[in-house]
Amino acid sequence: MGHRKRKQHTTPATACLNCGAVLSGAYCSACGQSAHEGREPSLGHFLHDLVHEFLHVDGKLFQTLWALLLKPGLLTDEYWRGRMGSWIRPIRLFLVAVAIHWLASTGVGPLNLQVLLEREPNGEFSVSIASEPSKMAGKNGRVPATAAEHDEFLEKFKHRYAQIRYSSVLIFAAASWLLYRRRQRYYVNHLVGALHFYALWYLVAIFGNELMGFDARLGGVGMLLSGLYLLLALRRLYAESWVRTVLKASLLMGALGFIELLLGSIAASVVASQGGLS
Repeated sequence: MGHRKRKQHTTPATACLNCGAVLSGAYCSACGQSAHEGREPSLGHFLHDLVHEFLHVDGKLFQTLWALLLKPGLLTDEYWRGRMGSWIRPIRLFLVAVAIHWLASTGVGPLNLQVLLEREPNGEFSVSIASEPSKMAGKNGRVPATAAEHDEFLEKFKHRYAQIRYSSVLIFAAASWLLYRRRQRYYVNHLVGALHFYALWYLVAIFGNELMGFDARLGGVGMLLSGLYLLLALRRLYAESWVRTVLKASLLMGALGFIELLLGSIAASVVASQGGLS
């Protein structure tokens, strides 16, 4: 009894293997896939794709990081002008910076917030949230909580803070819009600028945290560098006088610190109100 040959479903060379649309060039006009994708299952073709993707993605990443770190305001200006193809998108860049900070820093958030958990004389817990809460330790008869209590509270605090920390970018963008709405009326464009600045701030915070490890007096260097960066970015984007730019940059940096401390206090209050510790 003869064996029937199984019919193979093939796609013509003139059709895209991904969506079936008719090809009219090197890439599919419907889905963007390469016309040669999937037609050359050879090791050489795979290695070519591997090298191409590595150079393309990493090249764009390095180029974006270089502009972010050394050319304040350039990425935001490029985005506003519609030139987006050469750069990593703002939200992705921000999330990468947040992830790097989470892995490299011992503090919470771009202010590298620390938590000090103590007990009041009446036995209730007292929580201090700051970059250097140790300066407030032992006041009014308070005594340190146990290491286990501190670790448990810190874990819950980090979880709560993570749930609300991204709202900081939205609030900062709103503050920027209030100051510059006559020059840039679209809130979303201010949000793009906020994402770029926060990405830089999270990365600089890692450097600031390392400096604090050598000398606590250097803890403010990160904020100082971030403030200078913001000043130069605003100057590039809006081209106002130096006096007006310095004033607005100072207002935004003040708002920045207040927003982060407020969110930290809210997260700590929520944990404390829900029982805090088991």
